[in-house]
Amino acid sequence: MILSVGYGICAIVLAGVYGTIFARLAAFRRRFPTLREWEGPSPPTWPKVSVIVPCRNEEAGVEKAMLSLLAQDYPELQILAVDDRSEDATGAVLDALAARDPRLTVLHIATLPDGWLGKNHAMRQGAARADGSWLLFTDGDVMFEPGALKRSVAFAKAHGLGHFIALPRFVADGFLERAFVSTFMISFSVLDPTRLHVAKSWSFVGVGAFGLVRRDAYERIGGHERLAFEVADDVKLGLLLRRGGVAQGCLDSDGMVSVRWQNGFLASLRGLEKNAFAALEWDPVAAVLGISAFLGATLLPYAPLVFTLPIWTWPFAAFCAFVQVLLVSAASRHSASGTGLEGLLAPFMALSLAGVITWSTMLALARGGIVWRGTFYPLARLRQHCVRVLSLKAENGVGWTPPTRPRR
Repeated sequence: MILSVGYGICAIVLAGVYGTIFARLAAFRRRFPTLREWEGPSPPTWPKVSVIVPCRNEEAGVEKAMLSLLAQDYPELQILAVDDRSEDATGAVLDALAARDPRLTVLHIATLPDGWLGKNHAMRQGAARADGSWLLFTDGDVMFEPGALKRSVAFAKAHGLGHFIALPRFVADGFLERAFVSTFMISFSVLDPTRLHVAKSWSFVGVGAFGLVRRDAYERIGGHERLAFEVADDVKLGLLLRRGGVAQGCLDSDGMVSVRWQNGFLASLRGLEKNAFAALEWDPVAAVLGISAFLGATLLPYAPLVFTLPIWTWPFAAFCAFVQVLLVSAASRHSASGTGLEGLLAPFMALSLAGVITWSTMLALARGGIVWRGTFYPLARLRQHCVRVLSLKAENGVGWTPPTRPRR
């Protein structure tokens, strides 16, 4: 009896959590236009934008990505591609492109100084050479439609933002890959994107594929020097900007920005090997609690199929299972170009994600650190330089008026 009541209480709480996540994401889709849909005013003058692209061993796709940047219809554009110790022909490909277009400058990094993660150091070097009053941080495999940058700058200027994120569409070719990527996106949609404009809220945003930031705001929070040892540098940049009271906003790019995160299902699992434990601030206790909560949220809705439980708990369990599938289905259709059937694999992919988090934690603890871009980083130093999410304080007002989705 006690176990049945306990399960019922957990099911009710979990149903509330699932309902809240669904309501948040539905509100974001309902209230906010996509970047493609937004039709707003252009600024009187276009500020110069410096695009900073760290590249390491990107030979396979970097030319195509760079050409999509060079095809932007933006009048004041500087592109700084940073070849970060590449062991393939990345540098040569970039040099050949730069010889044909003066807007592209290539920086070659031969060695990594102590106290830096490679990618973060590359972005810091790019920012130091940038001339623009706005900086766009992106990656060497991100694809842009021609109007993506112009629309983003116009949106940020029109709403008084200092930091704007265009949420990318993930290119995933396989069914399992789409199901996993979609589950990952939903599982980490913890913060409410509809409250970015609310002062002192806990919402903040950061995405590596497209992070547009006003240069003075970036310098005011200390730039990448504050993020020298942060694996999740994109998210933590958003955190620091939010702490500094910088107005933030984000829109779904609706495919105007796209990226192939990893090549295949197994590669997607391996892609989180270094990141998952970092998301838990390198804390084993937080990892145990997080993994336990994740497994509970995944498996609890299906308990009535295995155990004899009071009939009054069934609707709550069924609601949780339905919303879990619905969320992943919607994410796959909208953000990964899937059919929606990927949602049927939601519980299995959630278990896979829990397994990846467990593996990431155990591997980092066993190694005493992580290996990233060919360099080993000790766990003690990663913890020492970690920007803690729990210390978030959005003291200053970030007043901007959210846009509304146009009527169809």
